[in-house]
Amino acid sequence: MNPVCIGISAPEVKLAKALHSNKKIPSEIEIPKGVKADRLFICEGIWAAQKLIEKNIPVPYFFYCPEMIRSDRERTDVESLGRYAAKTFTISQKICSKISDRDGADGFFIIAELPRYTLDDIKLKDNMTAIILDGQEQPGNVGAIVRSLDGAGGDFAVMTNQRVKMTHSRLIRSSLGAAFTMPVAEVDMDTLAKWLHENDFKIVLTDLTATQNYCDVDYNGRVAIVAGNEFNGISADWRLMPNAIPIIIPMLGSCESLNVGFASTLVAYECSLTQKGLLKRN
Repeated sequence: MNPVCIGISAPEVKLAKALHSNKKIPSEIEIPKGVKADRLFICEGIWAAQKLIEKNIPVPYFFYCPEMIRSDRERTDVESLGRYAAKTFTISQKICSKISDRDGADGFFIIAELPRYTLDDIKLKDNMTAIILDGQEQPGNVGAIVRSLDGAGGDFAVMTNQRVKMTHSRLIRSSLGAAFTMPVAEVDMDTLAKWLHENDFKIVLTDLTATQNYCDVDYNGRVAIVAGNEFNGISADWRLMPNAIPIIIPMLGSCESLNVGFASTLVAYECSLTQKGLLKRN
């Protein structure tokens, strides 16, 4: 590892600041050859190091502040990522605070390239749990849902009617790495609906207008759970699709619904645990 010390005016630091603030990359910043600018994302912290290396995800730039290494584990991860990244830089604590958008900035920033998936990349099997992200507007929700799907042992996610960039820094942070380890395709609704039908997916709709309890569904086979927009719910066209199963989560208090992240988590675990034989209902 041969890190180079750089200052606040370095173009690589300007790139890190733009990605962290989710702004357009300044035109004067030269993107490394072969790197897709629209797939670049930034992680604050060293937590992502081993996941990025294990998944062989390109890391054009890695920045760290030597004075902010707090443990032997962090030092080991810094050395591993420093050898793996195309370029490694040391920066000051002041630069760390300038890049970060929160108090108590971390001393590590990783710029990596998000894999791009299509439906053709999905490896089909008899039992599958997937989540369709239909028009969510809050990056933190999208990241949390993908993280929950990963935790439930799900297979893939698809974004449609897309309003959030997969590279958004809050999405990456809230997913805790699932955004770049879980296959997430970005597909228009017509193409997705045709693909789901051709491949015999049950389409489970989290829908406030439904009457069927989410615990009463047969989750065996290929299942795609549709999680709708935070304010408007699922797109109306989903209710007209073959194999659509509207379900509802009973609300026993005064609120009429759960946050979309919590709701999709409950259904994803119900589906995946059933398929794996870990949950049986009488």
